[in-house]
Amino acid sequence: MKQRNQYLMKNTIIFAIGNFGTKMISFFLVPLYTNLLSTGEYGIVDLILTIGTVLIPFLTFNIADGIMRFALDKDADYTQITGIGIIMMIFSTAAIFLLMPFFRMTESLKDYSVLVCVFTVTLGYSQIALANLRGQEKLLQYSIGNIIQSFAIALLNIIFLSRFQEKVEGYLWAYIIANCLTTVYALFKGNMKDIFQGFQIQRSLVKEMFRYSLGLMPNALMWWIMNSSDRIMITAFLGASANGLFAVAYKIPTLLTTIANTFTQAWSYSAIREAESDDKDDYSNKVYEGLVAVVLLLSCGMILFIKPFFRFYVEESYFVAWRYAPLLIISFVFITLSTFVGTTYIVYKDSKGFLKGAILGAVLNIVLNLILIPQIGINGAGVATAIGYIFVFFYRVKDTQKYLKLAVMNKRDVAGYALLLLMSVTVYWNDWKGYGILFLEFLCAVIVFRKFIMEMAQSLLKRQKITL
Repeated sequence: MKQRNQYLMKNTIIFAIGNFGTKMISFFLVPLYTNLLSTGEYGIVDLILTIGTVLIPFLTFNIADGIMRFALDKDADYTQITGIGIIMMIFSTAAIFLLMPFFRMTESLKDYSVLVCVFTVTLGYSQIALANLRGQEKLLQYSIGNIIQSFAIALLNIIFLSRFQEKVEGYLWAYIIANCLTTVYALFKGNMKDIFQGFQIQRSLVKEMFRYSLGLMPNALMWWIMNSSDRIMITAFLGASANGLFAVAYKIPTLLTTIANTFTQAWSYSAIREAESDDKDDYSNKVYEGLVAVVLLLSCGMILFIKPFFRFYVEESYFVAWRYAPLLIISFVFITLSTFVGTTYIVYKDSKGFLKGAILGAVLNIVLNLILIPQIGINGAGVATAIGYIFVFFYRVKDTQKYLKLAVMNKRDVAGYALLLLMSVTVYWNDWKGYGILFLEFLCAVIVFRKFIMEMAQSLLKRQKITL
């Protein structure tokens, strides 16, 4: 058990270096963006980043995830695996630029069609290069690559937006240059400089990788629909300014998701190791219980401080965005838990399992967005996202029972979910009585998870004594 926990903790810390570094840089640049970009301009750049993010897995057949998983196999040929990914990306580059006429016909994108394509291409190459590092378990180098990418984005945005007064174009060029730097670094650290020297494609490997990756591609598309399609619908129904507000509200759960993903990324390596162990169910349930406690306490804490935080975090015209954050924070909880459960599909290379739940969740999300956004505005997207992820979570729990038995609805967790829901309603009570009740609800959450808090405190104290 000790060795297991040490391996999981080591990988969690390594991923934390990259994830926290990258997201914290991005998070603290939001005040710059909200002061220098209008809500409409911020809405446009967010829309472009969203489009690029979905095009890559769709046009590359999600080959980056295939690279990562197959590189983890024993006796994996890293050069061969990554070479297949790069060749796929070369063909995808042409396909991306064929979409330029479509971008030119879109009102919000017509002035930035070339940059949309260039951004998407560079993003694809950076994802493939970083996936190779993850597959080789060069996790520290992977984390450093992410930090390089985020630091470059931050520095270039400060230069382009503040010094040269560039707006949307400057924002996108910052991402493009950062993607290029990241790709070069990751390929070098992955020992890929001689990648095509004597390179011969192994057809059997290509077939196996594509079979796995193609199974994940619809899942990636459906996952994007659930996570990002609401931005397109908000822009279509309510305008770019409304999407700008929604994008800022999304920064809060994005930060929380980063914290959680740091752990779930590390857990994927542990889960693969534990696949054949006799007590994998017991160990997985123990880890799951800790994850639930962390994400619910973090979520309740964020709701408690959401309004005062937004007061100093964003420019005044963006302050109203706090109203859309509570529902997105609820979504974060179930995004995290469904990702944890979904790791089981990675362990057993069950890409079809990924697909089933994602399709149903995506269809539900689209239908609810179409109904709710015109009726209740931006919060309609939040409701649709939360319901969609709750559905996917419970579907995955049931579907993965054939691999792993997880206990997901004990009294402690149900009480935590109920308190989170209560706080997400109480936060709209705009006087001192409302804030007092909100604080009492948070204390109740602390009491519910007091056993976990005490165990963590005792563990930390024990570690400190050993160090001393």
